[in-house]
Amino acid sequence: MKWSMTLMITAMTLGGCQGPSPATGSDGSQTQRQFARFRDLHGDWRATEGNPTQAVTHTYRTIANGSVVVETAFAGTPHEMITVIHPDGPDLVLTHYCAAGNQPQMVAMPTAGNEIPFSFVRAGNLTDPGADHMRDVTFTFVDDDRISTL
Repeated sequence: MKWSMTLMITAMTLGGCQGPSPATGSDGSQTQRQFARFRDLHGDWRATEGNPTQAVTHTYRTIANGSVVVETAFAGTPHEMITVIHPDGPDLVLTHYCAAGNQPQMVAMPTAGNEIPFSFVRAGNLTDPGADHMRDVTFTFVDDDRISTL
């Protein structure tokens, strides 16, 4: 009896999250076009700059019915970091869960080219605003096989 009740609650909870995702819509907005660039990164990407013996793999995957892209770096290590990108109303937002223990949040700026710049909004768990933390990042989509971040 207890198992049946648990199953019913789980099904009801999941039911509230199903349905069309606003992120998969085709309204043509800049946010949707920018987000589609990140959804298309699905899979493993290997950094080629710097020391090749210390190259890092970044894995991109979509979750939540395609409404969120998660980037994982240094997977399986104590320095594993996650970056989450998703639309939030008219904005495309990014939160970086850093190995330093802070969570910088950024919003994508308007762009017309192959670059998507994100600008700092705030950071969670940042006790000293002067401490090192990610302040902004620009993703450049060089071609179908190469991206660059600065």
